[in-house]
Amino acid sequence: MLRSKTCAVTLVFLLTLPLSLPPAWGQLSVIQHPRRTARPVYLKEVERRIYQLTNEVRRKSHLPPLFKDDALVATSRAHSNDMLARNFFNHVNPDGKAPQDRIAPAYSRTLGRTGENIWSGHGFDYSDKKLLARVIVDSWVTSPAHRANLLNPDYTHLGVGVSVLGKDIRATQNFVQRR
Repeated sequence: MLRSKTCAVTLVFLLTLPLSLPPAWGQLSVIQHPRRTARPVYLKEVERRIYQLTNEVRRKSHLPPLFKDDALVATSRAHSNDMLARNFFNHVNPDGKAPQDRIAPAYSRTLGRTGENIWSGHGFDYSDKKLLARVIVDSWVTSPAHRANLLNPDYTHLGVGVSVLGKDIRATQNFVQRR
């Protein structure tokens, strides 16, 4: 009986020994990045204000306003969420999908041009929604490529998606020319 207990203890020790050895002893080391378990929150008031400010910029340049488009709001929010969830900041997502690839499936009719503006912030106080919207739009207006999207006379519709997760904020504008 004593011998079988000794064998059992020895066997458990030998089976658990590799788990306690450092990776240099031939074990694979797996580095896992922390996963975000919380879901992003939409800042709908900031989205609404960005839409207004964008049309103010267009009006000052004697351009027609952009119409709000719910399908573009959905694609914009989805891209903002994706950037937060997968911790990237780019027009092309890690799957290789560009704005056109993400926008086109939302429409049953042919689209003309498409465009996208993105913005990233960390640690901003988003309780002042008007100020945050102004900061985002001002950053796009002062960037030549983003300003070109805002003032493109071919675009007719706009969707805005602003998401926050922890202290990180992502904003996306999707533009289309509907035919």
